[in-house]
Amino acid sequence: MERHSKRGIGLLGVTLGLYVGILLADGLSEDRLFSAQENRLLAQRPTVSKEGLKDGSFAKALEAWVTDQFPGRDGWIAAKTAFLRLTGKKDVNGVYFAPGNTLMECHRAGSVDEAAAGRKLEGLAAQAQEIGGLIDGKVTVLLVPSAAAVQPYRLPAFAPEFDQAGWLETAGKKLEAAGISFLNGERILSEYAGERIYYGTDHHWTTLGAFFAWQAFERSMGREPLPLGEYERTVVKDDFLGTLQARVNLPVTPDSIERFGRKQEGEHAVFFPASGEGADSCYFYERLETKDAYAFFLNGNVPLARLSGDGPKEKTILLVRDSYADCFAPFLTASYGTIWLMDPRYYRGDPAELVKRLDPGDVLYLYQIFHFLGP
Repeated sequence: MERHSKRGIGLLGVTLGLYVGILLADGLSEDRLFSAQENRLLAQRPTVSKEGLKDGSFAKALEAWVTDQFPGRDGWIAAKTAFLRLTGKKDVNGVYFAPGNTLMECHRAGSVDEAAAGRKLEGLAAQAQEIGGLIDGKVTVLLVPSAAAVQPYRLPAFAPEFDQAGWLETAGKKLEAAGISFLNGERILSEYAGERIYYGTDHHWTTLGAFFAWQAFERSMGREPLPLGEYERTVVKDDFLGTLQARVNLPVTPDSIERFGRKQEGEHAVFFPASGEGADSCYFYERLETKDAYAFFLNGNVPLARLSGDGPKEKTILLVRDSYADCFAPFLTASYGTIWLMDPRYYRGDPAELVKRLDPGDVLYLYQIFHFLGP
């Protein structure tokens, strides 16, 4: 009994020593602000306060800081993932291992707060109704599922995934009951489930997936879209490793990023009001050499952007959107003279006031489900 007690005390001492060592290493080194590998900002050293100690927020911030600033973190992620794969685990850090040495986002059953999701949907419906009263055109909501809902054949056997298709059906009925035009991304994309419509290393859809969704949007607006054969497809990067690969940090089959262009189509200028900067093209080739290569489309996440199109000058549209719209928006240049993009994650103004100021003809809400349901 005494021997077991001593062993336990020794193990506790080693654990505490290791933890203290990590804290000292973190404390003596300068915090990294950004992880290029994971394409996200890292937690910074928290400030001690009486309130933070009392409500537990300091402890949470400290844990996040130690985790993010852990010395050699990228290597530890790879080692941990490799070990868990050897034990037969099918998912690591919210990522499934899929056929063809590819990856998929993991969103387990019960991972979505149904009450909070309902409130978000009600808020979206109320906002869309308000905006609908401010414009002469049409308000449409397009919600897109992750790859798991459209390509379930890539999931591990018996994977307990959140029912995205069922949630979309319910969401669509509620939005349509409120008088809002709804496009179900799962229904649209399932017809092309065997195509490369989602990346194998990243959480986004591909340009081809965005193209099929654009065709459905055009038809919902009473316009007949150009067929796929009318577009020239150019591979601009063939070694893309995206956000899902960063979470596991193991070698996987790289993706290709494509640019689509109508025959004889020129470049489309883009302007970013927040910075006052612009560019002659909505494609940013220099971003292909960075970890965030998906930012090739529209230069990544920004609060507000204006894209010039080839459609009639008076035809304008506002996209209230997330990053799924980045490779979708260029397709709209065939029908609209101006395309505005507003990302509510970064835009701090009132959407209704923005609509009054921009006076768009149409408004499209375009979100991936989990981006919409996220915090």
